[in-house]
Amino acid sequence: MQTSPLHIGCCITPHGLGHAARACAVMEALARRISVQYKIVSTAPAWFFAESLTASYEIYPVQIDVGLVQRDALHADLDQTVEQLQAFYPLRSELVEQLAALFADCQLVLCDIAPLGIAAAAQARKQFSSQVRSVLLENFTWDWIYQPYQGAHPEFTELISYLEELYSLADYHIQAEPVCAPGKVDLLASPIARAARTCREERSAVRRQLGLREEQQVILVTMGGIAGTELPLAQMRACRDFCFVLPGQERGEMRAEENLFFLPSDSAIRHPDLIAACDAVVGKVGYSTLAEVYQAGIPFAYISRDGFRESGPLAEFIAREIPSLPLSEEAFRQQDLSEMLTRLCQLPRREQSKEGGASVVAGFLQGLLSV
Repeated sequence: MQTSPLHIGCCITPHGLGHAARACAVMEALARRISVQYKIVSTAPAWFFAESLTASYEIYPVQIDVGLVQRDALHADLDQTVEQLQAFYPLRSELVEQLAALFADCQLVLCDIAPLGIAAAAQARKQFSSQVRSVLLENFTWDWIYQPYQGAHPEFTELISYLEELYSLADYHIQAEPVCAPGKVDLLASPIARAARTCREERSAVRRQLGLREEQQVILVTMGGIAGTELPLAQMRACRDFCFVLPGQERGEMRAEENLFFLPSDSAIRHPDLIAACDAVVGKVGYSTLAEVYQAGIPFAYISRDGFRESGPLAEFIAREIPSLPLSEEAFRQQDLSEMLTRLCQLPRREQSKEGGASVVAGFLQGLLSV
């Protein structure tokens, strides 16, 4: 019988909030099964972990990844990305050893998708005779994302080879649908989303918190937690038959302007519960939004990101599995949205997911821990 919490390390890329959301979903699902203490290494916002986790954890705000430097939610700055990648890789031995010491008493290190955690786990075994093992959790890896950029930026080629080698050192490999580059893995899981704490039938409580009535048509507009993205507020105000919930726009208190409801990033209402309370979602194609919409079963008007390789496989999954309409960035910003929103809200909802990917992954991890 387990008598004390097991220590689990977590290395989570801070690119957007999707990786943190996915990792938190797994962490919560595992904590429902066994007693755990998490060591989270990430520069993702502390408030996000506070709203997502009831499990015990400590945060170590160390830079562990670069990913892509974003100009806004839909556009990356490749020149800045290359510059930062070349400054960060190859990994400094002092950084790897610092995290190896931190993870030496851990049983596992869960990595989404920061390869530094894999290197640190290997170093902990070598340096401290630790038994820690690394688990890579992904629907893409950075080497795969960078491949199309080599023509215009040859500097990526050497970085890709280095990252491929780091990822290959993972002791266990889990992929979560929608998978961008299917391969031989230890586990393939369905989409992983943080569980909503209110179900569709209880959405009235969330609407009351927002000052919205049950009969109103409510649209959640999300750009995946990346700041600096301007939204077409004038077009939304013109859609008088709809109310728009806009999370992550600013800090401070929630405020309403006509049919627009602005929520701060650290709102007390969690994103999965907002989605469950709305009639439809409009937003950027991103993993956590897709997974949470899939879980809730509501319609999704999705905006793909040009030049970002993940968007293709995600858009294909959305078109196949979720009641949805594709939406171009130009149409979102410049056209009347009323007709599109009417069609979107008329789409039939899919049945809500019962057991999600987070529970399946937690069961797999519990098996590795033999508890």
